Amino acid sequence: METGVSIYKPKSAVVVRREMANVPAVMNALGPVDRSVFLASTAKTIAEYDNVELAKDLAKALKFIAKDVGVRSTDESDQGYMVVRLCEILKRYYYWLTLRDFRMAFEMSITGELDDYLPKGRDGQPDRGHYQQFNAEYVCKILNAYRLRRDEVLKKAYNAMPEPEQKVDKKEEIKWRNITKRECIDAFEFFKENKKMPDISTISEMLFYNLLASVGLAPEIVVTMVEQKAAFDKTIKDFAELGKFWDVKRLKNDGPESPELQGGAFMMARRKALEDAFEKMVSNGIVITDYIKFE
Repeated sequence: METGVSIYKPKSAVVVRREMANVPAVMNALGPVDRSVFLASTAKTIAEYDNVELAKDLAKALKFIAKDVGVRSTDESDQGYMVVRLCEILKRYYYWLTLRDFRMAFEMSITGELDDYLPKGRDGQPDRGHYQQFNAEYVCKILNAYRLRRDEVLKKAYNAMPEPEQKVDKKEEIKWRNITKRECIDAFEFFKENKKMPDISTISEMLFYNLLASVGLAPEIVVTMVEQKAAFDKTIKDFAELGKFWDVKRLKNDGPESPELQGGAFMMARRKALEDAFEKMVSNGIVITDYIKFE
C-alpha cells in the first residue's frame, strides 16, 4: 500500500566501497598490497551468503589455505567439523568480511604483512604459528590481526575520496548575500548615530569589510606595530589568566612579531580598516544604499 511517505535507506558500507573502487583517486592512493585488501573488501560479504553456499566456498578456500600455511591434512570428519564451526563463527562475528578477505588474511600472515598486528610470543616475536592445529583459535587470531590492518587501509581509502561538489542553491545564496548587506547597512547606521562600532562578530567584520571593499569604500588593511602590540598584550593576558606561564615566558621571548600573533593582529587591523571606512563614509556624507544594492 502506498503511504506517500518516502523512506531513505542509506547505502551499506560494502556498497559504498564498491562504488569507491571505480574512483581513480582512491585506487591511486593505495599501494599494491593495500589495493588488494581494499578490493577484497568489495567482494560478496559473508552476510550475503546463505549457509550452504558459504560452507561450499569456505571448504574450497580452506584446502588451499592449509597447504599455504603448512598444516597437515586431516580426515574428512575433522574437515567437515572445521567447516561447520568456521561458518558459525564467520556468520556471527565476521559477517562484514568477505571470503576474499579471509584468503587475504592468511596470505598476508605468511608474508609477514600482519606481524605488527599479531599478538607477541614470549620472545617478543609475532605469533603467527598454527602449531599444526587449524582450529577456531588460530583462525580468529589471524582474522583479528587482519581486521586491524584492513581498518587502516579503509581509512586511507576514505580519506582519498574527492570532496563531492556542492550544489549551489542560487536562491539561498542570494538570500544570505542580502542578509549580509542588510546587517552591514544596519551596522553603518548604528555607527553614524552612536559614533562607535556596534558589537559584531569577527565573521561579520570580515563580511562587512569585504562588502565595502568590493564597492571601493574600504581602505587597504595594513598591519602595524600597534596591532601587533595589541595582539601581543591580549595573548599574554589570556595565557596568564589560564595559568600558562611557560607560554607567557615563551611569547615574551618571541616578542610582538611572533608568527602565532599575526592572525590576531590581522583581525585587529581589519576591524580598524572597517571602522575607518565607516568614519570616512560619515564624513563624506555617503549614502550607503547608493553603493550596496539588494538583489
